[in-house]
Amino acid sequence: MRAYLLKRLLFGTLTLLIASFLIFLLLRIVPGGPVDALIEEEWDDPVLRAQLRHELGLDLPLHLQYVRWLGKVLRGDLGVSLVLYQGEPVGRIVLARLGVTAQLALLALGIALAVAFPAGIVSALWRDRLPDHLFRLLALGGVSTPNFFLGIALIIAFGIGLGRSWGVGGYVPFGEDPWGWLLHLLLPAVVLGTDHAATISRMLRASMLEAARREFVLTAKAMGIPRAEIVIRDMLRTAMIPVVTVIGNSAGALLDGAVITEVLFRLPGLGSLLVQGVYARDLPLVQAAVVIAVGIRIAVNLIVDLTYGFLDPRIRYAPGR
Repeated sequence: MRAYLLKRLLFGTLTLLIASFLIFLLLRIVPGGPVDALIEEEWDDPVLRAQLRHELGLDLPLHLQYVRWLGKVLRGDLGVSLVLYQGEPVGRIVLARLGVTAQLALLALGIALAVAFPAGIVSALWRDRLPDHLFRLLALGGVSTPNFFLGIALIIAFGIGLGRSWGVGGYVPFGEDPWGWLLHLLLPAVVLGTDHAATISRMLRASMLEAARREFVLTAKAMGIPRAEIVIRDMLRTAMIPVVTVIGNSAGALLDGAVITEVLFRLPGLGSLLVQGVYARDLPLVQAAVVIAVGIRIAVNLIVDLTYGFLDPRIRYAPGR
């Protein structure tokens, strides 16, 4: 298990390193940059532009810029904001915004699991009957509905139709008003959780149907063991191994994929910060936000892999892993 963990950490570090280089490269080959954002059109001067590029280190070759940036990152310095928050450390800014995104992601994941597990279990137990057809139809609708469409529909329904102030977006810190915090995050959490609830419920249904055909489940039924005990102890536990993968992917996607929802509901999270940084061409800010998001996704995948070992001890000692 220790060797497996070290191997996964090594691959995760290598993946993060490659991703950081690609992000660094792409941000510097796109048109525009912080110099264009800092110099107003009436003050544009080649000498001033060259001086700014030199001060920011943008006149160095790309590989030297990356090595210099990576050296600072290894010392815990992600750089400072050049445009949006001039002079402010981007690490502090990103972590502050990440807190809002994490709250939204946890609430959305909780909603997704609360909906997906009953729906998936009921669909598997009443296969090809009315409850199964109903939940499968709802799951198909959840997967097919774009986040921006569902978000706009909820804003129209609650914010405009019912006149609720929290229905049009915004954010209230939990420490100031817990009930207001919940209300302002509820609709965006529903938007984010709907798609993932549908995906998790479909996977859970398929996994439980497969588990129902296993020999130990058929034997338990023949022995007269109560159905509820078979479902919880045998079928659900066996079905959880592939479902954990989907839940882990959903958790990572919720953390780094809430861009549209955060912008739509005016939430001060990591996604909206990323959009603002791209528009302002604040390279250090965008770079830090994307690298941290990639790091979170890698960490979530590692946690999911380790969870397999607790659900099925055979995975822990499988050779060649």
